[in-house]
Amino acid sequence: MHNMFRNVLRVAASAALLAVLASGCGERSAPEPTDGPAAADSVVHIPASALASSGLRLETVQERAIADTLLLAGQIEVNPLRVAHLAPRVSGTIQKIAVVVGDRVRAGDLVAEIYSPEFAAATGDYLLAHGRLERARAAQAPDTAALENITRSARLRLEVLGASERDIARVDERHEPLQHLPLRCPISGVVTEVETGAGKPVQAGTDIFGFADLAEVWGVVDVYERDFGSLRIGQAARVTTTAYPAREFHGQIVSLEGTVKPETRTLSVRVRVPNPGLALKPGMFIAARVPAGATRRGIVVREGALQNFGGRTVVFVALTDSTFVPRAVEARRLGGGIAEISEGLRAGERVASQGAFILKSQASRAELGEE
Repeated sequence: MHNMFRNVLRVAASAALLAVLASGCGERSAPEPTDGPAAADSVVHIPASALASSGLRLETVQERAIADTLLLAGQIEVNPLRVAHLAPRVSGTIQKIAVVVGDRVRAGDLVAEIYSPEFAAATGDYLLAHGRLERARAAQAPDTAALENITRSARLRLEVLGASERDIARVDERHEPLQHLPLRCPISGVVTEVETGAGKPVQAGTDIFGFADLAEVWGVVDVYERDFGSLRIGQAARVTTTAYPAREFHGQIVSLEGTVKPETRTLSVRVRVPNPGLALKPGMFIAARVPAGATRRGIVVREGALQNFGGRTVVFVALTDSTFVPRAVEARRLGGGIAEISEGLRAGERVASQGAFILKSQASRAELGEE
């Protein structure tokens, strides 16, 4: 009986020991959590031999002052203070058209010629008076002063009818009347309207050409009521457009006047924008960024560092000069080629700021290979 009791105790102890050993083995086999940079299969390696020609550039992530901005949508419009129209001062028939809509012109360029009996008669009167004056001067006749007044009046009539200094000089030089009245552009800019054609009659005072100086345009943007207090006259604005995503135009708010649109509760604000090369076209959609409020500190990187990978916005963090790992970030583009990172990066880390698409391509090929 005593031996049987000892055997039962021995079996129970063995069972308890096995349970403890099994439990210990289970703890050692469970994966430990890791907060390392990435799993080994997500690391992208660029061979040293390929680095020189890859175009990769690294930058150290920095913290800098960031001004909160208002992002305002709108479009480019012609500045109505830089617009001109051309209407003949005499009635007649269009003989020639020299420009079409969209042409660039300079002040004084010929845009059309018109035949006008009234202008032809005025040219003949001027030639007659001018010839009599020249003969009187040569003969030192006593009526020279009176003829000078008559000639001056005839010349003034030509100017009133639209003849320029160069047109009258041509009459003086050739001693023959102009057959057609030249119509010349009043300003430098772009042709915006052509309301006639060769052979068509026109009436004096009828607008037949329109011109706009697009060297400076307006960006008209919509501002919600809640943001009115953040704007003021003279405030700087950075203007971008989808046509030139890497280019920024610098403007200035010139008007906060107007009426709030009842359907959208917005006010149209005018931004004066210099337009070098006439890149901005009327009707083009724009985004204007206007500083609003105090500055704050934030993490920024170049926009070129941001890549769309696996449905997420990532940057490629450098582990070494040739080894990188994609890391998801929360980013907000600020304009001017930079973006703010609110989550995912720390100051002092290095990222691929140029040529990151090469790393994205390498990572994508690696994923396809795994599949």
